[in-house]
Amino acid sequence: MACVVAGIGISHTPSMGIEFDRGTAGGTGFSQRWQPWYDGTRRIERLLRALAPDHLVVVYNDHLNYFDLDNYPTLAIGVGERFRQADEGWGLRHLPDLNGDVRWGLHLTEHLVTSEFDMTVSQDLAVDHGIFSWLPYLLERPWPVTVTPIAVNMIRHPLPTARRLHALGRALRTGVESFAADERVVVIATGGMSHQISGARFGIANEGLDRWFLDMLPDHLDQLMAIPVREYMRYGGTEAAELSLWFAMRSALSADARAVYRFQTFPAITGCGALVMLEPGVAVDDDLAEDTKETTR
Repeated sequence: MACVVAGIGISHTPSMGIEFDRGTAGGTGFSQRWQPWYDGTRRIERLLRALAPDHLVVVYNDHLNYFDLDNYPTLAIGVGERFRQADEGWGLRHLPDLNGDVRWGLHLTEHLVTSEFDMTVSQDLAVDHGIFSWLPYLLERPWPVTVTPIAVNMIRHPLPTARRLHALGRALRTGVESFAADERVVVIATGGMSHQISGARFGIANEGLDRWFLDMLPDHLDQLMAIPVREYMRYGGTEAAELSLWFAMRSALSADARAVYRFQTFPAITGCGALVMLEPGVAVDDDLAEDTKETTR
């Protein structure tokens, strides 16, 4: 039987990916604004390596780079041996495609549909910065693990409710546990944090909201879910709605899962943060297992 060993919530932004390419090219290093983000992700990279997962389930949102407004599903799952990188307008980055696992894709699709989720199935899914912006900070190339991507509508209203995302996480957990092979799975949710990229409030962010959300999510999911998504948008910018994706990660873990790392910084435009949680009994080095909060500028 497979099992969920950990969950990670992490923000995404196009500039995060651009800065990774610049910061790791030619020995120039990261800019002063982005160095704290790179430094903060070092512990997550070490944790993920220590966890040695066989598979990642990643809940993210597409930014109209694969789906469009004529055909924008509420929930979509990638099923295939590979998931290509979407060209977001400035050419493809020098990164390999994501490795899929058809066994996992088919199993999770069947499980989610029988759990009353109406999934759109994509066999040629192209993935944008929703995954590719943060992934190279956490994993070496070539990618050492397979991925099942699950895209959730965070673009076109009405958005899925907090309860729906909570139910998605719970269904993912039972789906993992019903998989026949003895494999270790990490569930990752990525979105936000606070930011707004359009309209009169372009550029608004709220670092206080970001830090509060990171502190609350491990043990107070019900309180976070009780807040209407419009309130996250009001206080954190329209794209802060993406924080609700993190509910799927938290609800894919047991009630006893513990936070071992919380990190927040604000390089530009988008609040950037991460939360790592481990299931009881999952062993990593003591220096990685101690709960730590970091805030950098």
